Amino acid sequence: MYTKTGDPSQVIEDLLLALGHRGTTKSTYLVSESVAIGCSSHSDVAERFLQRPKAALTLDGSFYQRENPVKFANTHLTKGIMRSAASRVMSEPGGFSILVSRETKIFAFRDTNGLKPLYFAANRRLTAFASERKALWSIGLTKTNRVSPGKLYTISRHGINEARLIQFKRPQEKRMTFAQSKTQLVRVLKRSIRRITTRIGRVAVAFSGGLDSALTAALAKTKCEVELVSVGLSGSPELSTVDKYARQLDLPLTTETFELDVLETYVRRVVWLIEEPNLMKVSVAVPLHWAAMLAAKKGFTVMLCGQGSDELYGGYYKYARILDAKGRRALVAELYRSIIEAAEVNYERDEQATAPFGVELRTPFADLDVIKFSLTIPSEYKVKAGNDVTRKWILRAAARDLGVPDDIASRRKKAIQHGTGVENAIRKLAKSRNLTAEAYLTQVHEEVRKQKTMP
Repeated sequence: MYTKTGDPSQVIEDLLLALGHRGTTKSTYLVSESVAIGCSSHSDVAERFLQRPKAALTLDGSFYQRENPVKFANTHLTKGIMRSAASRVMSEPGGFSILVSRETKIFAFRDTNGLKPLYFAANRRLTAFASERKALWSIGLTKTNRVSPGKLYTISRHGINEARLIQFKRPQEKRMTFAQSKTQLVRVLKRSIRRITTRIGRVAVAFSGGLDSALTAALAKTKCEVELVSVGLSGSPELSTVDKYARQLDLPLTTETFELDVLETYVRRVVWLIEEPNLMKVSVAVPLHWAAMLAAKKGFTVMLCGQGSDELYGGYYKYARILDAKGRRALVAELYRSIIEAAEVNYERDEQATAPFGVELRTPFADLDVIKFSLTIPSEYKVKAGNDVTRKWILRAAARDLGVPDDIASRRKKAIQHGTGVENAIRKLAKSRNLTAEAYLTQVHEEVRKQKTMP
């Protein structure tokens, strides 16, 4: 944080107190009379924090292929020209947010996909950054802003400067056959899983028995030890079938069932964590929270998931509707827009829902090479005209080539909030209070927003 008046040390302590659920190990450093920086972590803080005379660096997340992420970041960021250094680091495979202080300046940026959240806020006296908005709210900064992926933010006595370093432009679709598209897609997916599992002996995979999680598991088991974790409410459709699909993949499976009477406790917690009462987001975040909790119980620090696939290959039914109503140009534009907005709509929610357990969420579909190539695949290989209820044709074909049984590769999409039974259960909770689901979650949000610790 940067302050024009007063000692920044206490403000840093207040920020970290509000983020205590993200790790109990803390470190802070007063860089100058106007600049302080700090972090909290579930692991050794030395892996996240580095200080030098009149300089400091803190990293939330990881560079997948770097053994010592902080050392790598320090090599590039604590000296030299910041714009070129930040551009280089932004392009590194990983999910991360970074704050660097040099004397009286602070620099901030995120990975280009926005897998790790980072926010900032300012008033006349100070400017502060935090991984969650609630930390900024706790020090009286109510109007928060999102650090935009691809931008470098510089804070000094002159104010806040934003510079766009990386612009993700929409590539043109290529003239390829279905077979050519499939072959290249298999290649980039293999490269992606190699990156996100580098130096990892074992991973959990959040498993629904669907295409995306099964493909993620099939890819991962070629590189490391894999255990599937599945969660849901008692009687949910997902838990009734995952054992069958796990056997087809020949992978060990751990499941945990939650009863309806504990759901409200987790709804309150998740609304507090993700900081908004959106029904779809809460319904997705609750089972992810459960899956991370189960993975942590099993001793995992990394959990893979299939997030990002639907936006790349047209998994949602809305894409079929758009194609039939507005044509292919509209479909291609919507797919691109969904990818650009994935950080705000999906990744920040998922990270915040899983962060309390010290489990890092990774997905092979957020790899830049996968994204760039997938956007060049002709859209007719993703969604077909005429009320396509299957969709994701190219990914299904690639999954079969990668060892996913046809029984799974052919399964139609069932959203996590429906498969786990969470969304319907939230609606029942709301109905028992004579409220709509939206009104119920808004009420919960108002009740938990000002709590200083995780419910």
